[in-house]
Amino acid sequence: MNKKSLIPAKPHLPQGVHASSISVPRAIHGKAKVVAGGRVVQPNQELPPMERMVTGGGFSSGAYQTSYGQAVLESVESNIQAGVTLLDRQEMGLAKIGGRLSEIALSLNQVKSPKAKKEDRVEAQKNLEDAKNSIRSVAQTAYNNTALFSNGPAKPITVAVPNRNEWEGISVERPNLSQPGLSTVLAGKVDGEKEGVFLDAGSINRAFDEWRSLCINNRLHWAALMDRLHGVKRKLADLANGLDWSPPAFPNEQATGPLRRPNRNN
Repeated sequence: MNKKSLIPAKPHLPQGVHASSISVPRAIHGKAKVVAGGRVVQPNQELPPMERMVTGGGFSSGAYQTSYGQAVLESVESNIQAGVTLLDRQEMGLAKIGGRLSEIALSLNQVKSPKAKKEDRVEAQKNLEDAKNSIRSVAQTAYNNTALFSNGPAKPITVAVPNRNEWEGISVERPNLSQPGLSTVLAGKVDGEKEGVFLDAGSINRAFDEWRSLCINNRLHWAALMDRLHGVKRKLADLANGLDWSPPAFPNEQATGPLRRPNRNN
């Protein structure tokens, strides 16, 4: 078979429309995960919603009777704390990446200096490679058997939290390090004959902008979870003072799933 026949023909575009102006959505990788029983797990569809999304199995309403609500809230508290810890680990990883980006910027400045000698440029390139390897190492770190970062769009991790008479799903996103600026920096160089594009100030500034956006997004998710954690702690204190509370039921809506996902919390 002629190999050329395996290559799809270029689509015909309307007049005035260029391929570069068309945005093609990237596939979202990975399997859906939730925080249940204080751990990040893949939801077991064979379990009831409460065990699948909150407790991770292990108890039922009949076993706890009047303290069932407290047991559920304690599970939610544990799940939120696990989500917060995950975000804290991501923040530490992002801080390390930011430091390495600063080292890469310094390597470029050393090469661009009019007083730079050959050995200075070689040393700058070596420092650049060390910084890039450090970023790649951070990108592969995991917590609770879950990758802290993603290489492309990935499905968020969901934490189920009761809010009034319904369950809400709070998303914990993994920072996507497959950004144009960051990818350029990881494939770039400041000196030498090896393969790779020569970096400039613009490409490094773009990587810094992407890194800042990831840091801001991480902090927003952290704040959302901490707000819910304070609410759960207040409810547990009310229960300790004799307040009666029962967790809301999960709806049986196959189309939308068992959780409401308000934009303000995601």
